[in-house]
Amino acid sequence: MILTITANPSVDVAYQLDKLNIDDVTRTSDVNKHAGGKGIHVGYVLKELGASPVHSGFVGGKLGEYIEEDLEKRGHQARFVKVDGETRNCIAIIHEGKQTEILEAGPSISAKEEEKFLDSLSKISEGCSVINISGSLPKGLTSEFYKKIIKFAKDNNKFVSVDTSGQTLKDMINADVKPDLIKPNETEIGDVLGRKIEKSELKDILLEEPFKDIKYIIVSMGKDGAIVKVDDRIYNAIVPKVDAINPVGSGDSSLAGALFAIDKNEEDVDAIKTSMTCGLLNVLTEEIAHIEMDKFDEYFEKIKVEEYK
Repeated sequence: MILTITANPSVDVAYQLDKLNIDDVTRTSDVNKHAGGKGIHVGYVLKELGASPVHSGFVGGKLGEYIEEDLEKRGHQARFVKVDGETRNCIAIIHEGKQTEILEAGPSISAKEEEKFLDSLSKISEGCSVINISGSLPKGLTSEFYKKIIKFAKDNNKFVSVDTSGQTLKDMINADVKPDLIKPNETEIGDVLGRKIEKSELKDILLEEPFKDIKYIIVSMGKDGAIVKVDDRIYNAIVPKVDAINPVGSGDSSLAGALFAIDKNEEDVDAIKTSMTCGLLNVLTEEIAHIEMDKFDEYFEKIKVEEYK
């Protein structure tokens, strides 16, 4: 099983409107509501690939209950820690070819609630060979929270990945105990180094400090694929051109593919192709974090992976 941790999950609500009437009433019956957050999205794709995802993080109030119930209806295991605060809503209003988002901050996590989560990690991760941490930190937590989860994973022989950004990503990359996998983009690599970088530099940069001791680094290049480090080998992953329908969630889908393949001990090239295929399939559907498995083999064969010599 694969545990995916979303520290600040949400109930994602999407309204499809013909027109948004500003300062007036807008009615719609086209509403989609589901448990959301980056780690939860990773779990959706893992389930479609045939894995058994386990979800954790912090939930509170009626919205927290909704997240647990929604995941369990989908056949996912939910092992969240309850908090006093209320889980957030994230609202997307899709109108006239535009998307307007309203993102709530979510609850503030107390020191006692953080301690409860960390003390429960053995039980939360029971039966899981992989721990994935996705998304930003809620109020009340610092990057030390993620660092402690990574150390727990390492101490208990569990593979651990982190998909975050900003200062938290910098802290993970520069930590004494590093994750096994990260998935930054080109800009975030430059932010860590404090300068703008060129794509041609990446193959050398990823083999140097502070990146060299992270086994897997997937640097997303959007429609151009990815540059991927595995140990001391660097690969260029090239994806075919497609007419994208909805790119939202493709990064989480790509990460799910990588974790699934790594957990299955697939060869490097096949693991990279699985990752890229999942990200590509996601952009071909309107639904976020969804892949059509009947198209998997077709697009898997279209992914080209070349090792830099």
